[in-house]
Amino acid sequence: MTALEMRLAWGRWIQQTEICKGVKLMLLNRGSNAWGGSRWLARCGAALLGLGLMMGWGGASRLMAQGAPKVSTVTPATGATGVELTSSLVFVFDQIMGDTPVVPSIPGLFVGNLQVTPASVPMFECEWSEDSRTLTCTPGGDLPPSTTVNWTLNPAGAVLKISSGGGVALATTTGSFTTAAGGGGGGGGGNEGDPKLLATTPANGATAVPVTAAVRFVFDQAMQKNPGVGGAPPFAPGAVAWAGTGLDPAKFTYAWSQDGKTLLAEYSGDLPGSSEISWALNPATALVKLANEAGNELPEGLYSGSFTTAAGSGGGEPCDSNGIPDEWGVYTVSKVFNYVQESAADPTGVLEDALNFGAVVQSPELGPAVTAAQVTVPSNAAKTLEGVPFGGFFVFSEVFDTPAALNTAYPGGNYTLKFTQIGQSERSIAMTMPGSTPPTPKISNFAEAQAINATQAFTVRWNAFTGASADDSILFSIMDQATEVFSAPDPCVPRELAVTATSIEIPANTLAAGKSYRATLSFGDVFYFSSNAVPNMVGFASVSVTTELEIRTTGGGGPGPAAPARFTSYRMLENGRPQMSLTGTAGRTYTLERATRISPGDWQAAGTVVMDAGGNATFEDAQPGAFRPLYYRAVAP
Repeated sequence: MTALEMRLAWGRWIQQTEICKGVKLMLLNRGSNAWGGSRWLARCGAALLGLGLMMGWGGASRLMAQGAPKVSTVTPATGATGVELTSSLVFVFDQIMGDTPVVPSIPGLFVGNLQVTPASVPMFECEWSEDSRTLTCTPGGDLPPSTTVNWTLNPAGAVLKISSGGGVALATTTGSFTTAAGGGGGGGGGNEGDPKLLATTPANGATAVPVTAAVRFVFDQAMQKNPGVGGAPPFAPGAVAWAGTGLDPAKFTYAWSQDGKTLLAEYSGDLPGSSEISWALNPATALVKLANEAGNELPEGLYSGSFTTAAGSGGGEPCDSNGIPDEWGVYTVSKVFNYVQESAADPTGVLEDALNFGAVVQSPELGPAVTAAQVTVPSNAAKTLEGVPFGGFFVFSEVFDTPAALNTAYPGGNYTLKFTQIGQSERSIAMTMPGSTPPTPKISNFAEAQAINATQAFTVRWNAFTGASADDSILFSIMDQATEVFSAPDPCVPRELAVTATSIEIPANTLAAGKSYRATLSFGDVFYFSSNAVPNMVGFASVSVTTELEIRTTGGGGPGPAAPARFTSYRMLENGRPQMSLTGTAGRTYTLERATRISPGDWQAAGTVVMDAGGNATFEDAQPGAFRPLYYRAVAP
């Protein structure tokens, strides 16, 4: 199996197992948005492979173009002058790396994957961060003064290549900086033993930063993991001072990495678009200061920087707030039944590979990483979750031909999900799956839903979710290609959908005339949920039943709907641009959209393609941006 075939297979698995629908149902019942916590759905549905998932929903395809890794930022920056003689080299990568041991070159003996010249530069000792995205290389002594230091990662002939988590080697990467004159210099303002800021992401001076970006501060040593570093602006200034047009510093939340060396600052909602965002650490007015574990404070007012955001809505209150930090990990157990309703009769068509049992465990973004996982079923058989080499996922899935076979293999009863994390005792999560299954959703006014007058309100009706409890959920949504045009519940409107509901009204002019849409109705029995059983992880388990159907509107005219776009291949060009091939309806125009995460408000137009006579097209993204991963989807008009 080629790498692309593997990605296609996994994308198909994600699309059809519907484990992510369980996430959606569970989170909808806990105050998230119409995507069920769009960030969680994105992580569940797209991060599972981490590099290059191809996924389809409602006929559209999405491609995560994450090829060869790249260095996003390096400190000291290339071309920097007056660099302190005690400075470390800090490389921040655009994706999760494979923790390849870094071996410096020894002239005349062998070529390592880090080469530093001239010979007067001491040997560097390098260490990967726990999230495998930052490499810190510390010199064994002071750097030579007034010297241009040249460094190369993966030089030609390197014995062991620095590679991504998927085994893709970093291209040869070089840089240089010039040290200060003797006696230290460069940074100034600190004493030996004081902590130092090594790197930031986005880098100082970065432009076109996505409004969804988080800010990371990387320090040279473990810091006091004070959760109150943000203070309570404007009344109680914190250790990080922010400024920017339309920016509200009170909307930042902070989280420390397990090793205390990385501080993650995330903005509630989008950052203001097209704005210069500036920051400063330990300003003089701060009531709480950043300090290392020994209590030595980061030098006051020494570290500051700024970056400029891309255009975007920005600044609004988030609609997907569910009280769960996005950097948390997740663990799930899910039994899924997926049907198709093709007439007024009961749904009978079973979607391919859509009767399944699955379990997923994902590591928290800031660690500790999950190292192994298994789920024990009522028969006491232990099912091992296989590690996916991208995104910190461990996955188990088994597909069945009939509902009876699924229920026989995975009946109601006691399930135990166990997993281990680095430096932690084994976690053992007990769950009791109900013996019953939610009723199969059925649209009771199916015929009327095939001739909806789009200019008038229309009420969709269905059978009752009998036996539902307050913790269970109903979800109804309508998709136009890859775009969700209607969803209930939806806190962004707001729009509620109680678990006792048997109908929902689609407002007039929500749908376009003369079009076909895909609608889904899901009943979810959530039998486990916890956000405090495991630190920095949320867990849930559910049995869900989903029915899909087409609904149609009257009126309109013109050409019929275009065929769903399908990505067939992709590659990273030598110029660093993603290039992808796709198929669709001959002569039709498709819009390519790009995002750094899969969330309704994050997609931005990247360009268009017109399918040739054979229904094929190739697209090269000339401005993909500096942030990875990148997701792509193609949408027909």
